[in-house]
Amino acid sequence: MDRRTFIKAGVGSATAISCLNSTVHAAQEKGSDKEVALRTKIAVNPDWFQGSHIEQIEQIAAHGFPAFESLGCGSWDDKEAVRGRCGELGILCGAVGGIATINDWGPNDPENHPRFVEAVKRAIANAKAIGSKRVLGLSGADRKGVAKEAQMDALAKAGQLVAPMLEDADLVLVWECLNVLVDHPGYFLVYSADGAELIRRTDRANVKFLFDIYHQQISEGNLINNIKRYHQEIGHYHFADNPGRHEPGTGEINYRNVFKAIYETGYRDIVACEFGKTKPTDQILDILAACDQW
Repeated sequence: MDRRTFIKAGVGSATAISCLNSTVHAAQEKGSDKEVALRTKIAVNPDWFQGSHIEQIEQIAAHGFPAFESLGCGSWDDKEAVRGRCGELGILCGAVGGIATINDWGPNDPENHPRFVEAVKRAIANAKAIGSKRVLGLSGADRKGVAKEAQMDALAKAGQLVAPMLEDADLVLVWECLNVLVDHPGYFLVYSADGAELIRRTDRANVKFLFDIYHQQISEGNLINNIKRYHQEIGHYHFADNPGRHEPGTGEINYRNVFKAIYETGYRDIVACEFGKTKPTDQILDILAACDQW
């Protein structure tokens, strides 16, 4: 199958069909002779492929996917070479991490703002070196005994502190909301309403929040309504199915409808895989392509 430019609407092996059920069936109903271009800029994990980072990028391009994401790619020794090869192949780089922590220090404490600014400076340098347009920020752990409003204000101030350097670098900081029920107990920034409120308080064009579909399904559900409600404050997406945090079709989320909703908001940037796969890579790529057919 050549996914580089077009993907058959009838994409998917018997395994993909059994995993995606109605999603793949609906894609097949469009007609096996009809070809549909991928609309969602799905970023896949380079670790799914063998070889060097450049060889992984080449395989992603060969399979017709437009982007990759590995939050640790800013620390790759060959990141400049990867950026060059991505430019040749037209492959986009997702978000770069390394700013604050989940269960320890975070910019929700004003005392950590100098440390946060330095971390953002490093992340910006790494992002520019590898060609990313997004740096991922974490709020840090909930500060017990400190009012939520004070912590939100501290995060907004932190965003305002780094906004000028983000603008100069043509980069966006995205604050990630995480669930506390299953994966990250004690984390501060959880709900999409709080993520959106944080962006409104910050009031800087280069500061948004990251809507992780897996985390938000656990924390609050109501995915499509929240994607539509907060789309102006959302700057990046991660996804996995729930429960289990594996590929679409292993849980309860209808990714065909979710991807359609994201597209209908006008979002045209990266939607990044963040899951452990349970099947061979070729099958996962077919499943992902089928999710884009509606």
